[in-house]
Amino acid sequence: MTSRLGRRFNIGAIALASAALVGALVAAPAHAAVTISGSGSTFVKNLLDVCIPDYQKATGNTVNYAGGGSGAGRAALTAGTVDFAFSDAAYGSTEAKPADFVYAPIVAGPVAVFVKLDGFNDELNLSPKTISGIYSGKITKWNDPSIVADNNKSAKVVTYGKRNKIDPKTKKVMKDKKGKVITETYVTGSKTVVVEAKMPSTAITVWFRSDKSGTTGVFTNWLTKLDSATWTKAGSAGQQTFTSAFPGDSVPAGTFQGGSGSDGVANGVASKDGSIGYAEPSYASERKLIVAKIMNNAGEYIAPSPDATAVFLNNYLPGAKGTVSVDVLSKVSGAYTLGTFAYALGYGGGKDATKQAAVKDFFTYVLTTCATAHAVEKGYIPVVGNLAELGKANIAAIG
Repeated sequence: MTSRLGRRFNIGAIALASAALVGALVAAPAHAAVTISGSGSTFVKNLLDVCIPDYQKATGNTVNYAGGGSGAGRAALTAGTVDFAFSDAAYGSTEAKPADFVYAPIVAGPVAVFVKLDGFNDELNLSPKTISGIYSGKITKWNDPSIVADNNKSAKVVTYGKRNKIDPKTKKVMKDKKGKVITETYVTGSKTVVVEAKMPSTAITVWFRSDKSGTTGVFTNWLTKLDSATWTKAGSAGQQTFTSAFPGDSVPAGTFQGGSGSDGVANGVASKDGSIGYAEPSYASERKLIVAKIMNNAGEYIAPSPDATAVFLNNYLPGAKGTVSVDVLSKVSGAYTLGTFAYALGYGGGKDATKQAAVKDFFTYVLTTCATAHAVEKGYIPVVGNLAELGKANIAAIG
């Protein structure tokens, strides 16, 4: 596929919150209430914690979601022990898969790098090379020269706006199937500021996901692409366990700590001064941790906002079975390049029809109602426009 095709399927700008959520909820099913159970991504769990109660209230159905990590969700779907799963990564080439299943892009968002630094009250800037040094164990103090250099220099501050999406072929404003204008986030301008921050000599404690995690897959794939000389073990889709991707014989004991799920990493970071971790941004904001601005390929230090991540993800390319990919090496002004899509996974057939109808109903609600109303406030990006149409089409194939 070419980048032109990817732009044609642009995810658009961040959708506005629904003015009347109750009126937008999916209709309650005519059949008796159904209980469905799933597991997987903790990246999306903070959004699902909002979506599930509202969906249950509107429909009478019960949705149980265990989290556990993307790898656990995919494995459970393969084993047939759940009705659905969520994952931030596709099945690996050697990973066992269900005989018949579908991916539906359901929501997108940034992966934030966040820290606890007592007494540090400035913004924190980190380059990919510096993050690689920290996560490979080469950088062990917060006043390391690489970190000091990132935080004492001239840096660009970018501003964003929204505009109607124009079809490159017809030169007309693009609309979705319901006639709603598709918009996109773009960079309106930038200015250069001088960054000056005094870094403490605090020792760094590195937190990583101890479970099989799609978020780790996104993070290690990003490190592999941006510092390939150091991160040599990750495959084309990235490793989904940190320890298997780590560039050394073993993860250093003591200074490196594993946490189960995004909550485990965020709680670990919050528990000790000098700690660093990665997860969806709401896990950091809930604990009042410092979220780093990360340098993109245009040399700009960018915060993991929905706007900045949308600028990056707008350049996605559609892949097989509803998956999508983005080039983390692309040089796009204003882009936050550590971002990802999350997928809803369901069976293509051969399962209880009543439960699968409820799964379709739930997925549709998350995609078209809950995410558009609540994604931005939780730090995510709703999937809109033609990519949302792809998601709905794939959800319709669940049976």
